[in-house]
Parts: sequence; structure tokens; C-alpha cells
Amino acid sequence: MKSASANLKGPLLYLALLTAACTKQPESVFVVTVPWALTGQTLAIDTHTHTQFSDASRTVDEVTQLAAGHGCDAVAITDHSDHAVAAANEDYFKAIDAARARHPSLTVLAGLEWNVPPYDGHEHVTVLVAPALERSVLPTFKERFDGMANKGDAAAALRWLAEQASSARSEVALVYNHPSRKDEQPDENQRDWQQWRDINDLVIGFEGGPGHQCGGTPGAYRAAIKPVDRWDPVVADIGGTWDQLLDAGHDVWGALASSDYHEDHNDYPPCQFARTMVTVDSRDACGILRGLHAGSFWAGHGGVLTNLWFIIAEASLPLPAAPGETIRLGAQAQPVLRIKVERSLEHPAVPLVVDLIGNGVDGRPAQVARGELAADADTFDWQPSQPLVSGADGHSAYFRARVTALDPTRGKLVAYTNPIRIIVAK
Repeated sequence: MKSASANLKGPLLYLALLTAACTKQPESVFVVTVPWALTGQTLAIDTHTHTQFSDASRTVDEVTQLAAGHGCDAVAITDHSDHAVAAANEDYFKAIDAARARHPSLTVLAGLEWNVPPYDGHEHVTVLVAPALERSVLPTFKERFDGMANKGDAAAALRWLAEQASSARSEVALVYNHPSRKDEQPDENQRDWQQWRDINDLVIGFEGGPGHQCGGTPGAYRAAIKPVDRWDPVVADIGGTWDQLLDAGHDVWGALASSDYHEDHNDYPPCQFARTMVTVDSRDACGILRGLHAGSFWAGHGGVLTNLWFIIAEASLPLPAAPGETIRLGAQAQPVLRIKVERSLEHPAVPLVVDLIGNGVDGRPAQVARGELAADADTFDWQPSQPLVSGADGHSAYFRARVTALDPTRGKLVAYTNPIRIIVAK
């Protein structure tokens, strides 16, 4: 897997031309920065897999071998937190330690898929922790807070997790898995996330691209709500849960796709079909957790794209803004929104459709721009024709990107970026 930093020379050279002519005092500034967003390494990761320590068919060693063989730079072993299974016991950690020794170039995270109380296993959240916390945190967390064994308090669990970390953003990250799989109403997801975020910011967002994509029912969504082009409607529906939260001013991430690997019949191995591409300041577990918290990642299906960049450039900004960042634009600002793709060697000629989604044009989440990229094109630019407006929060707008490959044999294969937020001039 190539580092994205090695491929950014072209985009950054172009963007330098956009800013080089600026000689006056900046009218636009960064409010929230991700210092490594344009220069860090980009890693292919899978945050959600299972082994024989819960309900899957393969060992930890076999799952990590599959991950390494399919191009993962990092993989998380996240067996279920049910008390009846062996996840988070000493044998679990020994197996993970052995996998790390066997694959030194693969970052292996230990975690759990948490049955969130009081839903009795109805809702799942991935719990990822830094290696230094594995043995001290995961067994106790499983014992005290598993929602299958008791009707405990999710708020207490989130507070307890935060107390265990000296630097939570480098040591603990939680992801709301396959959020709509068992739901009857879409507003259930927004309500759940809001309740958890009212406690703290450990839940970074949604697994927008759920696993179980190999079988006849993508994502194993068998209730009322179905995936859209293999993505959960939380992310895929324009104006849906993700857009409503972003519109209200919440920084929440949904551009995450995983395998939820259990076995070969219904699941693709880690990183074969679904990849989350996180840009990091270091390749270790703590760097990955920081990247997840920062929103510095995108995700896609089908291996069509090797890299996907989404940036906002403006002449008075020192650098373009990237996903996870927030900028404040001056009254005379003329931002340029750019989507740039790098196709994989296996799919060099597939046509692409690009969409910009956001609320900055009329104050409501919508598709604001669309373009097509022929096989020999890799860049789509859009500039608003009028000043941007704020959304429901009254002071900011956001934009996120979607790229759809029109694959002749596999249908639509979609990738999403996380958003960039803009505080608009009054």
C-alpha cells in the first residue's frame, strides 16, 4: 500500500498556485486543524473483525494473515463482549500478541464489539483501545458493562472508559456499528448517537459501510431499513441522520467501512472489499486512534480507488482544508472545493460520478454539485456562485464528498469522505 503523502505532490502543487498570489493579511483562518491531514501517511484499516474467541470460524492468526494478504496496514480484532464467549481473556491477548510478532508490519488492535445496554444485544459499538490499555480495560469493561448480561448504563460505561485513559483521543475510540441493521425508524440512530455524545466524545461516529457484503443480503440488513448501494442509510441518504447531525453543528464521522469478518460465505476478508483509509501522524495504534478521532479518513468498496482527496482551498488560507478540519471564511472569500481521485491499477478505466453534499448553498443538506470523471480524468472542482450560508446551527456550513464507480459487473461501488466545516461570514 502506497502512502498518500507520496501522491500529494500534484494536488499540493496545484493548490500552491491558488494561494501563491496572496499578499494581504489572511481573511480566512483555520479554527480546527488536523496537522497531518495533507502530509501524513494513509493506511488501509479494518476496524471490525471476529475470530473463534466469539462467533467466527477462524483464529486470530488466520484473520491477521488474511488482513495482511489483502493489503491491510492495520486490523482490529473485535470479538463480542457477551459473557458467554472468551473474548478479552488472557488467551485472547496472547493470540493477539503472537499475531503482532508474526506480522510486525501490520498494526493489530485489540477491542470488543460491545452489546450496548440497555438494548440486550440490539445495538453494537466497536470499542478500540491502545495496546497499553488492553489488559487493564477490556476484561473489566466486558464484565461490568456488557448489555447482554445486565441492563447497565451506557453513560456509566462511557464515563468509565474515559477515566481509564490519560489521553482519550490517542487511547480510546468507539464506532457505532451497522447502525440501522435492526432498526424500524431512522431517527433511532440519531437519538442513540446524541445520547452517547452528551456524555463524551469517545463515540466518533458511524460504521457507514457495514460488513457482511459477500452474501445475498448486503450488510445482513433484514429488518425494515435496507442499505443504499451497500451503505447504511445513515450515511447514504442525503438529508438523513448523518447530514442532520452535521447540519446541527456536530462533528461526527461516517466515512468508515469494515468487513465484520466472521467467515467466507457471507463476508469478504479484511481489506479485500471494504477499506477505511485513515491519514495518520504515526503508523502505530495511537496514531490510528488519533486519525479516527480527527475524522482524517475516507472509505470505499470494491478496491476501485487507491486514494481520494477532498479539500477546500481559498486564496487567504495558508493551506487547503481537509476532512475533519474547520475553517472560517472572510466576507470576500472565494473557496474552491476539489475532489481528486487515484484509481487502482486493477480498475484504471472505470467511469466515476462525483457528488458534493452539504448545506452551504441554501442552508439545508442537499446534493450541491455533481460531475462525471471519464477514464482519463481525475479531478472535479466546484466553486459556489454566491456566498455560503449557515445551516441549522446558525453559524456554519459543511460539505462532504461521494464518489461512485459504475462498475459493469459489480454495479455501483461507492466511496465517501468525511466533511469539512466552514464558519461563514455574517
